[in-house]
Formats: sequence, C-alpha cells, structure tokens
Amino acid sequence: MRKIHIIAAISILVAVSCNKHFYLKEFPVAGQTVVAGKKPKIAYLGFRTYNAKLTSVSGRRSTYTAELNYETRTIPKLENGVFIDQLKNEGVRTDIPSEKVAAFAFEYLNLVKSSGAFEISHLVEVEKKEGAQYVYKLKNYLVDYYVVGVHGPAFVKDAHIGISLGKVFSLLFSMVTFGLFPIYSSETASTEVRVYDKNLKLVNRIEYDNSYTSVWAVWASANPQNCEAFKCNRGNFDSPYDFVYGGMGPKIEEDVLHSIQTKGSN
Repeated sequence: MRKIHIIAAISILVAVSCNKHFYLKEFPVAGQTVVAGKKPKIAYLGFRTYNAKLTSVSGRRSTYTAELNYETRTIPKLENGVFIDQLKNEGVRTDIPSEKVAAFAFEYLNLVKSSGAFEISHLVEVEKKEGAQYVYKLKNYLVDYYVVGVHGPAFVKDAHIGISLGKVFSLLFSMVTFGLFPIYSSETASTEVRVYDKNLKLVNRIEYDNSYTSVWAVWASANPQNCEAFKCNRGNFDSPYDFVYGGMGPKIEEDVLHSIQTKGSN
C-alpha cells in the first residue's frame, strides 16, 4: 500500500512538472494588396471566442453552455478598419428592408447563438410593434463595408475519433513513464469571415483553418509560455483558448481588402 502511495505521489509531481506545447497554424501575409484610389471605410464585428461553463445538473446529466467572451477580441488592433463598438451611428437607415436586416442578423445569431445578441445590436436595432411583430433596422454608420468574424467551435473538439482514443492510451503510457511518453492531441478549429457592403450585400465569404495539435510531456517546452506546469489543460467541455486564433489579423485584413477590390467592385 505504501508503494502505491509513493508511486501516486511521484505521478502527481511529474504531472505538475509537465509542459504543454501547442503547434498552431500560421497565417503569413503576402504583402501584395495595395489600396487603389479612395481607401474604403471598414467596420468589423465579432472575432470573439467563447467561455464555457456548467449551467445545470440534473441527476447524472450535466449541461454546459458556451457564450461569447466580450472581454476581448482575437484581433487586438486593426490597420485598415475599426471595430463597430468604436464608432457612433447616425440614426438608422430607412432604405434597407426589415426582412433583409433580419436575415443578416439571424445569419450571425445562427452561428454564435443567443449570446451574440449584444454584438449584433451594435449594428441592428429592433423595434417591437403591436402584437408579436418586430421591425429590424440597420443603424447608419459612415462606412463602406462590414466584416463579420466567427470563430469555432464553441467547445474543444477532437479532430476525429482516433484522436479521442489515442489520448486515453497516451495518457496511460505517460503515467507509466512519469511524463516521458507524450500525451498527443489534435483538435479542430476554424474562422469564418463574411464581407458585406454597406447595403448588406454579401461580397465574399472566407474560411480559415485554425486546427491545432499539442504535446504534453515533462520534456516539452511550453508554448505559449504560460502553458507550463500542467496548465492549458482544457477538455471537451471547455472552449478553445484565445491564442488558437491569434496572429490572424494582418492576413484577414489583407484578404478583406483583396475581396473588396475584386468582388466588391462588381
């Protein structure tokens, strides 16, 4: 019994000493996009990750809910645009039909669910009429284009079932070898960017693959640096880390400008 306790204690100490190294996608910029003529005014929405939390427990069943994180965005700074909450609108537009505005709003909400209502409210105003009727109005901003960014998934998702099984076996081997055998993991992640003109006409839809892999071992170097000593160990009931979508800003802005210059002028 004493030997078991000693082995368990050593296993815990080794686990605490293990670091996690994330291998993240890179998004290099071509640097070939040149703004010709008048520089377009672009407003950005979204680009928020999720926070998952336990919301209810009923018997053996637990329910987890993921909501948008309004504390930060994955693009900290824009070079050729501004985020919508940094602008001031000048009333609402009367030339855009309510049905078109509603379709635009619900396209976004279908992707991010109800927690995105506050984000879309920066651009869409809802007026309740008699009964159950609602009128959707587009707020008037002095911009030429709107760019909407959605990250996913809301919860950590293994790349495939083989990865899920592999994590179980690699965990067992890691415990036996006191962290020398690595725990390997691979998860899917993505970003969808939609570019609209000022009248909510879809100019382009761009998709990015943010899928990532990770290795957890006593010999691994922490990447990012704060993923040391058994940190950064989120499971399938948590949301992906913000850094999974980091470093995309310049590439997204380049692709948006390219879309505007090619498809936006049609």
